[in-house]
Amino acid sequence: MLLRSPLLLLLVARATAICESPADHGKTPVGLSSQLESSMRGSVDVAILCGDDAALAAARAATHRKTATTDGEAVLRCAKSLRDLLQQEAASGQIGYLPPQKLSVGQPEERPREMKSGGQYSRRAMEHARKDEFKEAVADLLRALLRANVDSTARDKLMQTLDSFLQKADSKRQEKSQDGDLSDLFDALDMDDDGKDNAELDRSALKRSYRELSVKYHPDKNPGTAARFNRIRDAYEILSDPVKMLLYDTGGQELIQKYEKDGDSEIERVGNTEVDSSVSLEEAYTGAEKNVRVHRRVVCRSCRLQPQLARCKKCTRCPGEMGRRQVWMDQWHYRVEEYEVPSDDKCISTADTVKVMIEKGVMHGDRVQHPGMGSQLPKKIPGDALVTVKVAKHSTFKRLGNDLMIDVKVSLKEALLGFQRELVHLDGHIVKFGMSKNEVLQPGAGLEIQGEGMPLKEDPSSAGKLIVRFQIDFPLKIPSDAAVAVEAAIGALPGQSSRPARIGKAGRSEL
Repeated sequence: MLLRSPLLLLLVARATAICESPADHGKTPVGLSSQLESSMRGSVDVAILCGDDAALAAARAATHRKTATTDGEAVLRCAKSLRDLLQQEAASGQIGYLPPQKLSVGQPEERPREMKSGGQYSRRAMEHARKDEFKEAVADLLRALLRANVDSTARDKLMQTLDSFLQKADSKRQEKSQDGDLSDLFDALDMDDDGKDNAELDRSALKRSYRELSVKYHPDKNPGTAARFNRIRDAYEILSDPVKMLLYDTGGQELIQKYEKDGDSEIERVGNTEVDSSVSLEEAYTGAEKNVRVHRRVVCRSCRLQPQLARCKKCTRCPGEMGRRQVWMDQWHYRVEEYEVPSDDKCISTADTVKVMIEKGVMHGDRVQHPGMGSQLPKKIPGDALVTVKVAKHSTFKRLGNDLMIDVKVSLKEALLGFQRELVHLDGHIVKFGMSKNEVLQPGAGLEIQGEGMPLKEDPSSAGKLIVRFQIDFPLKIPSDAAVAVEAAIGALPGQSSRPARIGKAGRSEL
């Protein structure tokens, strides 16, 4: 029995500990990387991830949309370099990572990594390719090519197949892009596509990335980057527009071109979603920003990209398009009926938050429109979210169009001898008004104060008027001990002497 030294046992323990969690497989780098000449991005780093051998790491980079290449020799050089790094590490005794003996451990597609002959690798690669699993197919061909003493004839055949698989993988990517692969647009802006719907997209990050890359790759500063600059611009135009983003995602570039040419004259539009937003009179006076919940149906991208997510369990198949067909009742008669063509997409009901800007002077019943934020259907222009503003009544102010009105009670003494009032306006500023001592407030009198009404929505720097209606609070009775003094004081005022008891003239009777 062969006994291992404590040092070797320690190194093996380290090797198994690096990627002990299944969640690390395909995600966590093990610290070894090489270079691959990508068709799209020049020289790129290729890292070995947990669960990889050299062939799988190189194949992943060669078939990934960000780092893809159709150069089989470049992919083979990368795989050889990674293999040499693994062998050097093992030879030095610093065994930090050992490729697993089985691929897709614990999955239904679990299979041995190493096979006995190049023919076995080649046949398994063909099986993967028939399922469009080009990463796995390329990896198997690389394993066949990395064997020792591969003769030239076998090498040529394997390389021809490798180049063919890389070309097919590239064609699939282009085909998917034409069908509306948003991942390519995110790639153009150096952003990760996490499968979020357009309502969840970080618009500020999108704009920031676009600005940085458009400056970096502008043809005026970097000749020869016009194609990359155009790709960045086109990607931003689609991702920054919720309508274009949905149309591209469900109908591809052809539907975008149709939308840009004909608008909604040729493409069916989904009905609008209406919701109310209650605001106070103070908010209508000063302006405000409100968060409003909009309940709507959206097409779920996650069901296509990450169907394992918990949110996708709530998704149902989107309503299909309606078609018309003839149904024959007998050999001479038929009727036309409508039928639903099932959709390939899934939808989910959401409650999204939209920001509603309440303008100064907004009227009760005014609508704020949020284009494209209504319900969605595949290959159709989404409806708008229409938010109807409901201005609540106020305990002090009454609104009359652009004017405001208040009722102010004054005592009889104040009506006769003058008064001053301070009004706390809707935004907190103080409005002063009143009557001087040498004026008498007449019953039914009012006051108009220009510029203290509601701001005009068309010109917020201007405002309507404030109408003050005065209500004189007459006493119900005068105490007897004060009546003499009141009579004397009022009698001394001009025109306040007693009037004749009889009003009018007596008529003459006729015989």
